[in-house]
Amino acid sequence: MKQKAVWACTLLLAGLSIGAAQATDLTVRVDAREVARKRVHTELTLAVKPGPLTLVYAKWMPGEHGPTGPLESMIGLEIKANGERLTWSRDPLDMYALRVAVPRGVNHLDVSMESGLATEGAGSTAAPTSSAQLAIVSWNQFLLFPKGVDADKVSVSATIIAPADWTVVCALESKASPGGAYEFESSTVAQLIDSPVQMGLYAKLIELKGSEPHADLTHRLSIMADSAAALALPGGLAQGYSRLVAESGALFGSRMYRHYTWLLSLSDHIAHFGLEHHESSDDRTDENALSEADLRMGIAGLLGHEYVHSWNGKYRRPKGLLSPDYQKPMDGSLLWVYEGMTQFWGAILPTRAGLITPEYFRDTLAGWAGHFDTEPGARWRPMADTAVAAQVLYGAPDAWEASRRSVDYYEASVFLWLDVDAELRARSQGRITLDDYVRRFYAGASGAPQVKPYVEQDVYDTLATVAPGDWRRFIHRHVDPTGTTALLGALERTGWKLVYSAETNAYVEARQKRKKQTNRQWSIGLILDKDAKIIDAIEDCAAARAGASPGMSVIAVNGQRFTAKVLDAAITEAQNTRRPIALLVENSDYYRTLSVEYYDGPRYPHLVRIEGRLDTLSAVFSPRVQ
Repeated sequence: MKQKAVWACTLLLAGLSIGAAQATDLTVRVDAREVARKRVHTELTLAVKPGPLTLVYAKWMPGEHGPTGPLESMIGLEIKANGERLTWSRDPLDMYALRVAVPRGVNHLDVSMESGLATEGAGSTAAPTSSAQLAIVSWNQFLLFPKGVDADKVSVSATIIAPADWTVVCALESKASPGGAYEFESSTVAQLIDSPVQMGLYAKLIELKGSEPHADLTHRLSIMADSAAALALPGGLAQGYSRLVAESGALFGSRMYRHYTWLLSLSDHIAHFGLEHHESSDDRTDENALSEADLRMGIAGLLGHEYVHSWNGKYRRPKGLLSPDYQKPMDGSLLWVYEGMTQFWGAILPTRAGLITPEYFRDTLAGWAGHFDTEPGARWRPMADTAVAAQVLYGAPDAWEASRRSVDYYEASVFLWLDVDAELRARSQGRITLDDYVRRFYAGASGAPQVKPYVEQDVYDTLATVAPGDWRRFIHRHVDPTGTTALLGALERTGWKLVYSAETNAYVEARQKRKKQTNRQWSIGLILDKDAKIIDAIEDCAAARAGASPGMSVIAVNGQRFTAKVLDAAITEAQNTRRPIALLVENSDYYRTLSVEYYDGPRYPHLVRIEGRLDTLSAVFSPRVQ
């Protein structure tokens, strides 16, 4: 327990102390001892004044870009004043608002709340956040606070009770007490929500070496897993992430945090994603993700992405994505900067640091380019609309995703920013690069987290200070049109082009392994899940023309029970025999055989050099720190 208490601590905030004898607007006590069975009990004490009061539950969540507050997780609520239970009612037009009348003479309310967390495969709009061995506690799920008040102005003191023998890690300073309780430093509601808690039975903390000019800052990699075996670390991991810290410092010049902690959770029983915060990130992936080199490179991309968000998204944030009370709707129009720029540097910086090999990075870029090259959705939906509609697209089903077009401004914007880099190099004979723009746009005094909002014109104005020109017109060649002309053209400006061959793509292979899919979108045009159910069928490809569609299950290929190997053998055989591939499919208890006329053999995306053209792509991901 002593060691766990030390692990839970970071650097103490200047001017703040734990357990300070000053009144706060809100006290929070989260009892997470039953989190493994998906149940959490919360006690809130809120300073109030007599009269009508509306309490709100956080709705529009930073980094999730939508009204994603998991309101359905509330399974019990009681509000009391001076020990007497009060009647409350929900606003009929705003499900996140609860009305209550505060009696005369009452200066605080006591709120008791029960939460039932999402389970695996339950169809909930929320995502599983806990397994039997670990949990990630996002504070927004367990808070009610006054409507119409900036969350950064509501002071809060928070305590969490963890299961016995579990380690607790958070970006906030904490003090452990007997019984598994951890008391966190005084903060605001906004700061608390920005500081998730990671807890688990199997844990390992890695202290990373700092880099100049901020060598004194603490950087940590906190890893928790469903098993002790999953915590076996490959050689050089700490050194690689120390280089990532150094490369980020060389790029941005300043650090908008006092310390930084990656909260990496390895489990096959929680939702997999990453969520950014100022001084930490919530990173979730497969239990065995550290065991193989290609999976580790996937982790590097995830952790790199969320780390870059500390600058791009948390510090510099589009004005439209600010929701001070978590109730104001967000405008996602600039997500091609917020997420797109982050996706760019989230892949580039780990490559500069050696966590991702140049070969794997090129295969990643080829996989993305190949996706857009075959995506029907890009023919009718511009990238700009995928950003504006993000709050809808994030929750859209996988079926027909290629035709709908998803939130692929993440990957599409990588080509946009490659194009900007190539243009800067061309205008300056190689003297100016995208690094120079970044140094200016994200400039600021290192230290405590802050937010410096921007509007779209600020992006163009900053680019113009680096290299004069009409940058709005240049960038909107990517943002506004349909099709892939600008995207593939940007790739070719770097000295590389997209081709297809029978050789497998390392990024595609790793993605299939992690997601347990069979992806043949570049040949017959199918993506299948682990049970051989069709996730998506690419329109205008052979399988869709034969009648395949999402939701069908492939039972057999050419009369043989389906496996990925059997399918691949049939694809190769058809190239030699020129005979259609017979797919026996099941569709809602009915069976039929599809005749798939495809004869071009295995086909995967790759990048090849364009002879005689300057290789700026390799220059982009070359290390800056020796």
